[in-house]
Amino acid sequence: MAYDVLVIGYGPAGMVLSALLGQRGRRVAVIERYAGLYNLPRAATFDDDAMRLLQKLGIAESVAAGTRVQRTYDWCNADGEVLIDNEFSDFGASGWPEFNMMFQPVLESELDALCRRTPGVEIIRGYVATEFRQTGDGVEVVAQPADELGRVAGTPHGKARTFAGRFAVGCDGGNSKVRSGLDIKMDDYGFEEPWLVCDFRLKRDVDLPMALQYGDPDQPTSIISLGPHHHRFSFMLDQVVSSAEAVDPDEVWRRVSRWITRDDAELIRAAPYTFRSTVAQEWKQGRILLAGDAAHQMPPFLGQGMCSGFRDAHNLAWKLDLVLQGATEDLLETYAAERSPHVRAITEKAVELGRVQTVRDKQAARLRDEELLRRKRSGRRPEGFRFPGYSEGFLAQASPDDSARGQLFPQAWVGHGSGRAQRFAEVSGAGWVLVVRDPSALAGRDDDLVAWRAAGGTMVMLGAPAEERAEAWATVDDVDGAYQRWFDGHGCASVIVRPDWYVYGSAASPDSLRNLLRSCLSDLRPVVPEAKPRTASRRLAPADRRPVQGDVHPAAEVMSGPASWSTHPPHNERNETCGSQTSPDVPLWRTARSPSTSSRRAAAGSAPAHRRSSTGGRSSGPGQTSSTGRFRSCATRLGSPTRISARRARIRGRCSPSG
Repeated sequence: MAYDVLVIGYGPAGMVLSALLGQRGRRVAVIERYAGLYNLPRAATFDDDAMRLLQKLGIAESVAAGTRVQRTYDWCNADGEVLIDNEFSDFGASGWPEFNMMFQPVLESELDALCRRTPGVEIIRGYVATEFRQTGDGVEVVAQPADELGRVAGTPHGKARTFAGRFAVGCDGGNSKVRSGLDIKMDDYGFEEPWLVCDFRLKRDVDLPMALQYGDPDQPTSIISLGPHHHRFSFMLDQVVSSAEAVDPDEVWRRVSRWITRDDAELIRAAPYTFRSTVAQEWKQGRILLAGDAAHQMPPFLGQGMCSGFRDAHNLAWKLDLVLQGATEDLLETYAAERSPHVRAITEKAVELGRVQTVRDKQAARLRDEELLRRKRSGRRPEGFRFPGYSEGFLAQASPDDSARGQLFPQAWVGHGSGRAQRFAEVSGAGWVLVVRDPSALAGRDDDLVAWRAAGGTMVMLGAPAEERAEAWATVDDVDGAYQRWFDGHGCASVIVRPDWYVYGSAASPDSLRNLLRSCLSDLRPVVPEAKPRTASRRLAPADRRPVQGDVHPAAEVMSGPASWSTHPPHNERNETCGSQTSPDVPLWRTARSPSTSSRRAAAGSAPAHRRSSTGGRSSGPGQTSSTGRFRSCATRLGSPTRISARRARIRGRCSPSG
C-alpha cells in the first residue's frame, strides 16, 4: 500500500506535519520507534506563532488549558540583581500570548489524539526506520522491530516491514537516522555545553521564579515553569558526567535546596543533556527531507527549538500538498531556501544569549554585570531580537515597493457577522488569502477573482462600507486598528498571504494587484517542469546571508561591550585552550568555550538561488544559466559558517551595542 508521505518520527514536529497533511486529505504513515508516547518533558515553552498553528489544527483552546502564560523573563547575576528584565505580551503578532510555559506530555497527548482522529494518518509504533531507498517515483523505507528502548530488536530480519510513499520526511530528532543514513553533515555554531536538567511535579504552591536565567559564574542556572503543576531547574556542568552521577537524587536535591525541598515537590526526571548549536547542510535529498531537530538543534535560551520545528512542518505541509496535486517538485527546493536562513539566524542569537548567561570567569562576569546594570539604570530597555522573514523562496518578484513580501502577516481581532470579535483566521480560513482594504482595487478584476477562488484562495475585505460589501468575500472590521497600522507601515492596499501566514507579496495600486494575482496564480498552477541544465551553486560569504528582519522576540537583546572589556581571557581551566582564537576586541563574557577539533568544523555552503529577475522570471547566480521553469532548482546546502573565529567576527560585525 503506497502512501503520499512517510513521516519518520512522532515527536512534536512529526505530529504537526502528519496532522496538517492529513487535514489536506493526504495519506500519511508515521513510523515511530517507541511503543508509546514519551511521557517526560523536553521542550518547556512555545510562542504565539506555535499557538496560532495549534489554532489552525483545532486544538489551541485545549492546549491552552494546560499551559501558563508568562509575562516576564529575567536575567540575574550571582547576587540576584536583575540585569535584563524582558516583558511579553498577552496578545502577540500571531494573536496569542507570546510566552507560554508547558508540560510537553500534555501538548503531545493533544497532538496524538488529533492525529489519531484525522482520516488518512496511520501511526506505526515500535519500528525503527533503518534503510531509505529512492525509487523512480517515490521512496521506500525499511523498518525493523524495536525493543522497549527504541533500538532495533534482535529479531530475524524477515520481520522487517517496507513502506512506500511519494515522499519521506525525517522528523526523528537530533540523532536522526534519516540524516545519518543520507550522510548529511551538520554545521556547528560552536556552542556545546553539558547541563543537568531536573524536572519536578509540585505538591503544593511554592514561591518560585517562573522564568529566570541565573548568571552565577560558579553555577549558571536556569529556572522555568513547566505549566501549572511542574517546574524545571537546569544547572550547567563543568564537564560531561555519567548518567548515574548526574541523576543521584541526593545530589539533585542538594542543588535545588535553595528553592524547594522534598516536601514541596516530587523529582520526576534528572538527566544530563548537552546543549548544541547545529544546522544541517542539506534539508533535502531527492524525495527525502528533514524537519525539526533532525535538521537543527539550538541552545534553549530563546525557547525556539520546538517552535522552529513547528515552522518547518507548516512550511513543508502545504508545499508537499501542492506537489502531490501536480506541481513540479522543484517547488520543494524553496523549503530549505526559506527555513534554513531563518533557523540559522535564531540559532546564532540563541548562542549569543547562551554566552552571556554562561560566563564562568568571575572577572568577565563582573564586567558583564556592571555594563548591563549601567544600561538598566539609564532607563534603556532591552531591544528584542527581530525574527527574520523570508527573502528567497516561494514569493512574488522582489520589488523596492514591496516591504511586506516575505514577512509574517499578523493575526489580530476582527469583527464579522455576529459582531463578536474573532481572530482573523477564524474568518479567513487555513489556505491562501487575498486581503484587501480598498474595494476599488478589485474593480475590473472579476476574471482574476474567479480564477483565485478556483485555485482555492479566499478573500477578506477590511472595513468596506456597507454598500460596497459583496458576498464573494468575507468583510471584517479592523477592531483595534491593527491592520490599518500594518498596511500603512508597509505602504500597501492589498496582500496575498500564504497558508503559513507569510506574505507572498503586496500591492499598492489596482494595477500592481492585477500583476500580483496573476503571478501568484501562475506559481500555484501545476506545471510540467522543463529540462534544464544542472549548474553549480554560488558560494556566499557569511555577510550575504543576512535574512530579512521580522517579528521581535523580547528576550533576545544582544549585548556588546566597550573596548575596555577587550582583554584576553585568563588562562584558567575553562578557556586557556581557546585563548588563541579569541579576538582582542571581544568582551571576555562573549568568548567561546574551547572548541573540539572535529565537531567545530563547518563546511562552506552555497546560497539559495531561487530569485526572480527584473523581468519576472527566475534569475540565476553568477556563473549559472537561467531557468525557464516556474521553479528553478536551488541549492539546499545553504550558506554555512566556516571557522568558529570567523563566526565570531561575523557576529561582532553585525551587532551594535543596542542589540
